[in-house]
Amino acid sequence: MYKIMMFEGGVYRFKELKELVQDIGGFVIQEMTLQSDVLMHLALPAEEERLIRDFVKGLGGKLRDLPLAGTEIMVVSPSLGKHHLVHPVCDIAEFLRREGAVTNMLGLARGVGKRISQMTVKEREMIEECDAAVFFFGNFAECIREKAAKLCEPLNIPYIIVGGPPEVEGVANYVGGIGRRTDRMRRKAEIVKLREVVERLSEALGEKRIEIEEDPLAAPPMFVKEMIEARIPLSSAEEMPIVLHLDGLRVRIGEEEAEELPSVQVGKRELREICEIRKSSYDGYLLKILPEAEVGSVF
Repeated sequence: MYKIMMFEGGVYRFKELKELVQDIGGFVIQEMTLQSDVLMHLALPAEEERLIRDFVKGLGGKLRDLPLAGTEIMVVSPSLGKHHLVHPVCDIAEFLRREGAVTNMLGLARGVGKRISQMTVKEREMIEECDAAVFFFGNFAECIREKAAKLCEPLNIPYIIVGGPPEVEGVANYVGGIGRRTDRMRRKAEIVKLREVVERLSEALGEKRIEIEEDPLAAPPMFVKEMIEARIPLSSAEEMPIVLHLDGLRVRIGEEEAEELPSVQVGKRELREICEIRKSSYDGYLLKILPEAEVGSVF
């Protein structure tokens, strides 16, 4: 299993670090150079972490764990109204980004009301395209209970629920103490709460990671990403044309470029042989990599 970490340091010998990561079978997922500073997201075999840490220490750089890297998370609010879509939603989404996740935000069209709230088929499809979801509800325990049963429990992906009451009886995957607010979450106790959200989300995603380890994919998503980038020219206007998922990718390309996707060579196989490819209900195309036990090895 690959571990994704972020390197922060100067430009001094950072190319040697890239070469070392590639030599041990790792990948450079993302790279950003700001004058004399470099930020890189690195995916490396977990057993080689000590080697990379020692090398980074020699460069005078820093290496930080990204527990949510390689995932796409949907942050869901009952509506786009000012009494729902307030600072905590933005703070949660931003904090998840700092921990490595790619986040999307969704305000439900008919999520308002304890008894009448509902989720449309389109909204459910968009949420289930992501690796996990974070639902932000309000300050009333009874409202949270009813909405959790209607909106969250039917989903086929991991989720957590965030609300105001410290505890809500009968609601699973709940993190309390974050209700409606009118200011940013900046204080120490509030940052601790945001870290709790990350920890609970990591636990929920951990179960999915264990399933993938027990039944490995035909090819790592990072490797598939590199093969697509080598074959298809991606738009420079798109900030993240390829988003990694735990078991696949989201590829943001046009219909003409998408026609080449099935024939992209991945090892000795074509992408159509090892992936389910479909148009996204939200953005781009979704690639779900099939297990190696089902389609065989790409090498």
